[in-house]
Amino acid sequence: MRVLNILFLVLLAVGAHAQSVTNPCPNAQPVPQQMKLPTILPPGEPVTMEKQLLTYLNKLQYRNLGWCRDKWVRDTGPLIQGTAAIVHPAVHIYYSPEVSKWLLNGRKGEIPDGAVIIKEQFSPVPAARYHGIAEKDLGCSNDWTVMIRNSKGSFDGWFWAEVWNGSTPSNSMNFNNPFQYPNAGYGLVCLRCHSSAEKQHTFASLSNIEGSPGWPLQFRVDDSWMSHSAPLPPKTCGFGSTTLIDLVQTAQAPLEERHRLAHEEAIPPALFPEHEQNAAIQENVEALPLVKLLRALPPSIQKMPPEPFDTVVPEPKSVLKPAAGLPANVSPGFVTSSQCTGCHSGLTGAGLGPTMVLTSSSSPTINVSQYGEWRWTPMGLAGRDPVFYSQLDSELAYLKEHTKQQQIIDTCTQCHNAMGKRTFATEHPKEDYKLAFVYETDPHNEGFKYGGLARDGISCEVCHRMQAPKDPSLPYFLKHQINGVFDVTPQGELHGPFKDNEITTYPMLTGIDAKPKYDAYIQSPQMCGTCHTILLQVVDSPDAGKSSVEQATYPEWLNSDFRKEYGSVGATPKTCQDCHMQGEYVNTKTGMNVAQIRDRIAIVQDGTYPAVEHLAKPDDVNVRYRESGFSRHELLGTNGFLLQMFLKPMNAMGNNETLGVRLSDYMSGLTTDLQAASDNVVQQAQTSTATVEISKWEVHDNTLVVEVTVTNKAGHRFPSGVGFRRAFLDLQATVDGKPFFTSGATNAMGQITNFTGQVLPTESFQDGMYQPHFSQGNPIRSSDQVQIYEELTQDAQHQFTTSFTRRDYDVKDNRLLPIGWSLHGPKDLQIPEPYLHATLPVGDALNDPVYLAGRGQSIVRYEIPLPIGANAGNLHATVSLYSQTLPSYFLSDRYQTRTPATIRLEYLANSLGTLQETDYANWKLLIGSASR
Repeated sequence: MRVLNILFLVLLAVGAHAQSVTNPCPNAQPVPQQMKLPTILPPGEPVTMEKQLLTYLNKLQYRNLGWCRDKWVRDTGPLIQGTAAIVHPAVHIYYSPEVSKWLLNGRKGEIPDGAVIIKEQFSPVPAARYHGIAEKDLGCSNDWTVMIRNSKGSFDGWFWAEVWNGSTPSNSMNFNNPFQYPNAGYGLVCLRCHSSAEKQHTFASLSNIEGSPGWPLQFRVDDSWMSHSAPLPPKTCGFGSTTLIDLVQTAQAPLEERHRLAHEEAIPPALFPEHEQNAAIQENVEALPLVKLLRALPPSIQKMPPEPFDTVVPEPKSVLKPAAGLPANVSPGFVTSSQCTGCHSGLTGAGLGPTMVLTSSSSPTINVSQYGEWRWTPMGLAGRDPVFYSQLDSELAYLKEHTKQQQIIDTCTQCHNAMGKRTFATEHPKEDYKLAFVYETDPHNEGFKYGGLARDGISCEVCHRMQAPKDPSLPYFLKHQINGVFDVTPQGELHGPFKDNEITTYPMLTGIDAKPKYDAYIQSPQMCGTCHTILLQVVDSPDAGKSSVEQATYPEWLNSDFRKEYGSVGATPKTCQDCHMQGEYVNTKTGMNVAQIRDRIAIVQDGTYPAVEHLAKPDDVNVRYRESGFSRHELLGTNGFLLQMFLKPMNAMGNNETLGVRLSDYMSGLTTDLQAASDNVVQQAQTSTATVEISKWEVHDNTLVVEVTVTNKAGHRFPSGVGFRRAFLDLQATVDGKPFFTSGATNAMGQITNFTGQVLPTESFQDGMYQPHFSQGNPIRSSDQVQIYEELTQDAQHQFTTSFTRRDYDVKDNRLLPIGWSLHGPKDLQIPEPYLHATLPVGDALNDPVYLAGRGQSIVRYEIPLPIGANAGNLHATVSLYSQTLPSYFLSDRYQTRTPATIRLEYLANSLGTLQETDYANWKLLIGSASR
């Protein structure tokens, strides 16, 4: 008992001492006007505020305010064998009176609005370089990170900024680049670390402050930094005055010499390793040779607002949250993917990475993080998809009645503008959603927020806030949950595939007011089916109630051996996620082959990072290393042509400006993610889609008989989805190496031609002509005949159409069926009409017993007349299966409607030329081939 009493007295004494710490900066002046935030910041880069901060900080006047400050320049992490494990370089921090008062009060309560933390950053590291140099002799750091408190700006309550000086575009602030990741604003990636603080998103400690007891944290720093030298830094402080140097500097000079250098020469800009590599690759659009040409284009080339305009942050704590249980077609409180990238993108740095990236000495670095791969999927690009907007404009141009126009807008944007459409419906339930929101750039206008959410497409929270319908039956789902309508979680609740006791929730909860939790539904194909089952009204039909299943990918999967829902299990069950979100990475083009990705799934300030004070409990912040369960967010099909429109084509740099995206990943520093996605499309197309085999080869009666067996490997039709996608066989035969027959050859624009190079009339459906389904019983005998796997529909006037809303007559559908398909559907699962009907073939394919056998196969017979001199010994043939997600006739249909979106699509498509030097040359993507 006596020991306990003594211990109690000691604790009292320690507590009393903590409460009695004398204010080390009693004469601190208020925050100057230059460090105060405007009521409303402009979207994207708040350039005016950044310039204001940089101008003020360059004058070093904050050093004369009498604010509390760090005892000395200190390290933020170790430096071992030349590698610094740091997020910030060496720092010297100044705290406004509000912050120091909060620290003196034991970090209790909340930091008042207007409080400021200024972090001078010094490089090269370590802090030992600056040991013994007085503040007045430190010169200018030339790089600052700043925190300004504003609880009304975002949920976390801070404005974050980094400003610095430099002389070249690769290392200086670029105030003219609207595409770069913002260097200042609310909800920035700073939160990936600061969300792990035990309170108020700061690790600030009284022990760091000059005049208070205690010592700053110490880190191991070896002598490797002392063995290098570098050019001396420039002399002055301010814009254009410095150059970026390596993390080396004169180290062995005596203190007096270093003192002189620090006093007379400006310390070089302290771009820490992560920021340095990332800032350097932010596209400087002013330097692109054709940007001026693009800006000189006529106004008809409509541009998307730059990606930073998409940012929607969590609402401040003061904003009341709507109640749960809202109808399925609305959903409040969404935030954009910009709030996810900080933790769920990859790191490449040696000090704190690599994380969620794959590296190999023989292949390029591959970003396999959730954000890094999702960003360049058709889902990630859905809100900026130029094909979608041109299609929608075409549909609206036909409709003259406003009510039908709005119906089409509401239906189509329910998926492609998912978050913007739902949020607007929540907040304005009696008003019409407007497409103009997508192009709104003025934050004072009501549509600005909804446009930012809309452009983020089928974003992170669309899927991770989706929850199972109350009625789990298939009839209920097909009646109430398709066309992008789904039930949503309460605001702030995100669903994932890991059990609650296996996940770290603290950083997400404190950073963006969202708590992840386990829900098996995130792995259900049904959640994919909500946007991949589309039922649309036929607007030109005399039958006012007529509708058509425009997309049936999910019902197709149900009518296959891949099905795995509603108690019905096929012979080879696989979910959508099993194929499109694999845990492996194999790509023959890049040479990367990883059978199972093992990694963490988030990068936050936890036990793997340098120590900080006032970190939340380890159990709250430590992210687990996943030996299994890592699911890539690849989510690709064969629509690589869309990705090409977002890449910078060789002959027309600047498409990314037209579409408003940055091609670099801020966290990883990689500029190759989009190309990697394109490579992954090719990999999937050529390994997991379909196979081609020459199953018969005979020569008799001056005829070459070839039978080609095509087998579908996908868990749905191939092609699937929108009806204008097609695949076709290209057979080319030679005698002694000289061509004498083709079926399915194309010109440079992907139009199918005959042997003489003439475009087939069926490519534009002249006089109603089209290619029938060919089979063993209906062989190909002429180069004017081609096996095309496609869906063809006609409007009310019996004209072929690519419209989604004028599908009056089904003329042909011989797209490859999946293995296990049945004319009547699965025996143990009744698929309601019209969805079962939508999985059935139309036209001549109904007469092909091989096609209908449920083996996912089509056998095409060629009976080719032979030229003189041909025999079994000198004949050769190659047959190839190609995919076209944007055939020429579809693009031509779009161009008939002259609207900003269709004109933009025409410009983008034309800018790609013939796609030579890519895997999509001549506007076709190889799926497989065989020779004999």
